[in-house]
Amino acid sequence: MSNKSFMVIDPSIQKPEISSFNHVSSLSSMRYTYLLPALSEEDSMNSELQNTYGIILMGSACSVHDDLDWQKNLQDILLKSIEKEIPILGICYGHQLLAHMFGGMVGYLWGQEKKKGTRIVALRKNELWVESKLGPLIYSHQEGVISCPHDFEISATSDMVHIEGLAHLSKPIWTFQPHIEATLPFAERNQIALHDFENAFQFGTEILNNFIHLVNE
Repeated sequence: MSNKSFMVIDPSIQKPEISSFNHVSSLSSMRYTYLLPALSEEDSMNSELQNTYGIILMGSACSVHDDLDWQKNLQDILLKSIEKEIPILGICYGHQLLAHMFGGMVGYLWGQEKKKGTRIVALRKNELWVESKLGPLIYSHQEGVISCPHDFEISATSDMVHIEGLAHLSKPIWTFQPHIEATLPFAERNQIALHDFENAFQFGTEILNNFIHLVNE
């Protein structure tokens, strides 16, 4: 595995979430690549794929229904990754895109208003963690997954959003609506109180760590 890397895909359309990438890459000594399909050369995803053994797909201000060229290319990369059984973790937009690709329905949860903050999320027993657990996580979105896609199960839920997380029944694919990768700059930009951020940051990091360590086994 020494010649392979962990691919972090940031589909930001304005400002890259560099702080989140730095946080993810600090969690292990593995090699990481950072790709920006909406802001830079899209073919770089293809060229990196053969040396990739895990993918984290982060959030975006885009909707999965926008049907932009870079989104189509991203879906092609994800399909190739799924064929290769490369473990994938989708976050926020990544959660919605993977659900959309597998036949789930993505739409507005409470009109077109974006809501943000922290909320308590219940994780159901899953390969990524030993037992069910509760914890706060950061969120910022208006759309969400409103029907479970084929061959997935709901792995996380909350009082606010029924489908907070998904896990594929046979493939190494997991997704989360909350921003488990969020760092302090993200929280400050979204006006999330520091005392709320600290607990949510720790809980989100725990989930990220579990995924990275599972890939590295």
